[in-house]
Parts: sequence; structure tokens; C-alpha cells
Amino acid sequence: MTTATRQKQNHRTMGRGAVFTCGILTLLTPLGLLLIRLAKGSPATVEQYYSRGWYHAAATALTAVTGKLPFSAMEVALILLGVLAVLFLAGWVRELLRRQHRWWQVCLKRLWIAASAVSAIFFWFILTGDLNYYRVPVGESLGLQTEETGVETLRALCHLLAQEAGEARALCTENEQGVFASAVSYQELAEQASSAVAGLDEACGVQLFDLAKRTRPKAMRFSEVMSYLQLTGVIFPYLSEPNVNVHQPAYGISSTMCHELSHICGFMREDEANYIAYIACRGSQSAELRYSGAMLALIHATNRLYRYDPNGWQEIYSLLPEGVLRDLAYNHTYWQKYETPVGETADRWNDAYLKANDQTDGVQSYGRMVDLLIAYYRAEGRI
Repeated sequence: MTTATRQKQNHRTMGRGAVFTCGILTLLTPLGLLLIRLAKGSPATVEQYYSRGWYHAAATALTAVTGKLPFSAMEVALILLGVLAVLFLAGWVRELLRRQHRWWQVCLKRLWIAASAVSAIFFWFILTGDLNYYRVPVGESLGLQTEETGVETLRALCHLLAQEAGEARALCTENEQGVFASAVSYQELAEQASSAVAGLDEACGVQLFDLAKRTRPKAMRFSEVMSYLQLTGVIFPYLSEPNVNVHQPAYGISSTMCHELSHICGFMREDEANYIAYIACRGSQSAELRYSGAMLALIHATNRLYRYDPNGWQEIYSLLPEGVLRDLAYNHTYWQKYETPVGETADRWNDAYLKANDQTDGVQSYGRMVDLLIAYYRAEGRI
């Protein structure tokens, strides 16, 4: 090799292979945005070819690995990502010191590498879950008819849910403070939650929820961090893994498990995941699951009622047994401790993320499960 050739290569900031790779990865972002644009107007196509096709196959393969792990793969992945980020920045500084005369080329190269990595992560997210926001709504898949309703119907729903919560609470255990406490291990609860969601296929006469039996919700070691972020659970779509904040008040853990498993089954909209969590818990043999689901639905329904009928809201709460009231008081006290600027910022980010995925109500979309609940009980002829 001649000296001139060596000098020419030394001046080259990136090799041809690296340039080609970064170029391809960068192009994944516009490709992903194109897929989202196409998906928005074609729910039936998304349902057939993505939700029940590619996504189902990819999630089946991923859960075959992550579902068997006894720990949260998400937490490990995030720690490794943090380490890689530190090493990348350290390498950036080192290269700047070595190539001070070409510092701008070094910065452009490093920024391009970072952008191409983000592009690849973004595209993988689209492939492993994001397009499910645009599938056929679960209400339509389950044959539910949602429509505008009056306050009387909403009040009747709240009465039913209050009764369900009270009946289930009487069968549950509590701690020395009189607050709900689980009588089974986390592993048993996770098994029950997975079975409850998967069992909806038979109960509803559909084939939509089989992915729930292929994995188990993971208890997060850094659960209190999740509380500071105002999150009770999260899925890691890149690995098709549901994760649960086990530091939250115990009565909410079961419904959170079912909520995250609903996301794994491909139902990304928050109102739909809440509704699925409720009907899964309601059909369970476990009183703990039934109570958790009833409380999830009751809180959302009474929040809606309070906006239109404060007196009706007060009437519902006067009917709740002492055990339920203690749990609600503890829940309020618990989350009040984590109302920090960090939590508010995380809530705004979550709101922006939901709106970016066509959930125009943002974080308020969690409460739209009430429309599905009313449709469900109307179909049963109970309201």
C-alpha cells in the first residue's frame, strides 16, 4: 500500500460500508412515516395483514424468548442502552481530541450515526406495535355498538360497578391498616392475569387474545421510578414484553397486568386496553382480579359522572363499603407523593405520544373506556 493511499484513508471520516449502512438506516424513518400514513386510512387492511399477520407472527417469536425470562428484559435493555450511549459519547470526545482539525466532520459523522440508530429503533417500533393504533376498533371486533348516552345511563353503570367492587372486596384479604393486600404471589397473579385475557377468545367467540398466554407480565425492579413517572405499567414493544409497576397500591396490579397484556395482544389504544382489562378481570375466578377490574372501571366511570352530575357521584360513593373507601384513600395518598415536576413532565410526554397516534384526547383517552362499558352492559340488557 502506498503512503499516499494511507494518507487518503486517514483523512476519510467514514468508510464506504458505514456510509451505506447509515444511509439505509436513515431512510427507514420516511419509510416508517409512509407506513403510518397508509395505515391511518385502512383499518381493515391493517387488521388483516399487520395485526393478525406480521405483528402476530413477530410477537409470537419474541414472546417465545422474553416470555420465559424470569426478569424484565426491558430493564436490562435500557441499562445496556445507557451504557452504549455513554461509550458512544466517550468515543466522540476521544475522536474530537484526535481529529481537532476536522472536528466538524467528526460531529457530523457522530450525529449521523446517532440519527441512523434512532431511525432503526423508530422503524422497529412501527413493525412491533405502533401500527396497531390503526387497526379495527375492538368494539367493532366484539360487536359492540357505542353511542351517546345520558347521565341516567352513566349513573346506572356506576351503580353496577360499585356493587361489583363491593362484592369482590368482601372476598379479598387486607393488611393491618385495612387496605387491600394480595393473598397470592406475584407469579400466581401473573398466571391468572394471562389466563384471564387469553380466555376472552372463548368467552367472546373470537381469536384475538391468544398472545396473552405466551408471556407473563414482568415485575419491574425499578418500580418506584415508574411511580415518579406516574406510570403503573408499560409494554416494551421491541421485545413484546409487558412490565408492571409493583410499587403501586396492590389492588391495581391485576388490572394493570391485564391492561399491558391487552397491548401485547395488539390493542394499543388506551381506552380499549382498559376495557379489555376490565372484562378479563370480570370473567376471572379470582376475586382479586374481579376487584381490581371493577375498581379500574369504577374510577373511570365515576370520574366521568362527576363532570356531569356531582350529586350523583356523591351518591355512588356513599354506597361504597369501608374497605373500598380505604383502598381509594390509600391510592390517593400514594399517588399524591409522586406528584412531582418529573411526573408532570412524563404525563405531558405521554399525552403528546397518544395524540401523535391519533388518540386525540391524549391521556384523557383512558377514560373513553366508559363508552365501551356502557355498550357492554347495554348488550347484556343491564342498563
